[in-house]
Amino acid sequence: MKELNWKDCFEPAPEAFERSVQRALQTKTEERQMKRIIPRSAIIAFALILVLMATALAFGGDILNFLHTNDIGEVEIQKPDVKVEYAETGILKEIKVEEAVCDGRSVHMLVTWIADPEKGALLWGGDWGKTDVPFAAERAEAPNVYTVHPAELIVETNGQQYDVWDGWVKRYDSAYSITADITFFIDDMELGDTLTASRTIWVSENTPDAEGIMPVAEKVPFSVTMPVQVAKTRVYEATNLPIKLENYKVLSAKVVRTDMGCYIEVEAEDDFDWDEYENSLSEGPGQGYPTITLPLHGSAWFDVLDQDGKELPCMTNDQKYFETDDDEWVHLLIREMFPISEVGSTITIQPLDTGTGERYTPYTLELVER
Repeated sequence: MKELNWKDCFEPAPEAFERSVQRALQTKTEERQMKRIIPRSAIIAFALILVLMATALAFGGDILNFLHTNDIGEVEIQKPDVKVEYAETGILKEIKVEEAVCDGRSVHMLVTWIADPEKGALLWGGDWGKTDVPFAAERAEAPNVYTVHPAELIVETNGQQYDVWDGWVKRYDSAYSITADITFFIDDMELGDTLTASRTIWVSENTPDAEGIMPVAEKVPFSVTMPVQVAKTRVYEATNLPIKLENYKVLSAKVVRTDMGCYIEVEAEDDFDWDEYENSLSEGPGQGYPTITLPLHGSAWFDVLDQDGKELPCMTNDQKYFETDDDEWVHLLIREMFPISEVGSTITIQPLDTGTGERYTPYTLELVER
């Protein structure tokens, strides 16, 4: 199996696509906390990585390919119930969800969008403007090309609704078909016997208008209902904390392993001198860009390194802010899912900046099973 190049997720998106995504995000019912000192480029990159974590897989196959494994043990692959409200324009002629899996911590759903060849071909929104997209020759011969990207995701379970940030990993099946693994966390929900994930897919014109916005050609709502399965877990806690790094520190960390994947949680907090930061701004206090590194403000994400120092593919992530006394102080919990593996006595974390791709100093967590 070819490894997923997760770095592709962090490339800057074209301005027209950024504007289209920002317009879609206006429908969100819950605003995320943003800090005054985050540069605009970092905010855009942060929003895009959370909503459109999309990169191509070079192999085919079922949902196990997207999970980077051949065996998920006791976790059962489900064929969920799918309801689609197709648009009269009919650009999307079919939405299929053949497989879904759930271990009580996250959900993965394999979704395929198929266009009517007589209407036009499909392009994943994050690939707008790229020249190396698969099936480019076939797409060039299509009567039209449309970009697809998602609106908000709503998950309902046990009579409650949740506004969810989800991850995406996609594969081009042809110029007219795209398959994606939609994945999101559910461990902080009050779970019932089933859950229903609902969202609308936006199909947009491939050419921006005078305002730089890609006009929406059609909106296709669909929902996926599946059983909730809760798998057994093994929990490992880090014992060598806190660890002080570049202007921030790691306060706690743990690894939760199921038969479907490994979940790594890192609690991190700013640890810098505010006066030093203000004085480092290139145009004086309160203006410009800082010359000192603030990883938590630019990015809170990380990769995991295997024993050979190679980065493992991240399959979904999110973060939660904690309340702080200082409005400019960042204290958060970062959660990421990685392929299933045996957990040893240590694990190496590689912090990174999703906007620039810069890697910061790695650190090692010493683990004890609880």
